[in-house]
Amino acid sequence: MPYGWGEHTGELELWVTASSEAGVFVEALGAMAELLGDEDGEPGVAAARSVAVEGADRARLLVGWLEELAFLAETEGFVPVRAEELQLLPGGLQARVAGFRGAPPHLVKAVTLHRLAFERCAEGWHARVVLDV
Repeated sequence: MPYGWGEHTGELELWVTASSEAGVFVEALGAMAELLGDEDGEPGVAAARSVAVEGADRARLLVGWLEELAFLAETEGFVPVRAEELQLLPGGLQARVAGFRGAPPHLVKAVTLHRLAFERCAEGWHARVVLDV
C-alpha cells in the first residue's frame, strides 16, 4: 500500500511511500481523498482547482500541499480525487486537482511539523506528516 494512517491522541500520522518525489504528493492526495471523502457528495459533479504551494524543502512543501487540500475542503466543500497535472519545481509545486463538491468533514485542524520527514528509501521516497484532528 502506498500510504497508511497511524492514530495518536488528537492526531493522525500519515506515511507515504512512492517511487518518485512527485509520487509522494500524488499518494498524499489519495490519502486526503480517503480522509475527506463523504457519503453526501456528488462524485458526478466534477470540479477542478489549480493549486500552487511554496516550501523551503520537500517536507515543508508536503505540509503546504496538505494544508491547501484541507483548506479547499473546509472553505469550498471541495473533495480532491486526483492530481491531473503535478509539477515539482525548485521551492514549489503547481498542480491541477480534480475532485467534486461535497460535504467533507471538518476534520483537519492543522498539518504539523511534528515528526515531519521526506527522505529517500529503498522503495524510492518515504514521507511522514502528522495531522492535528
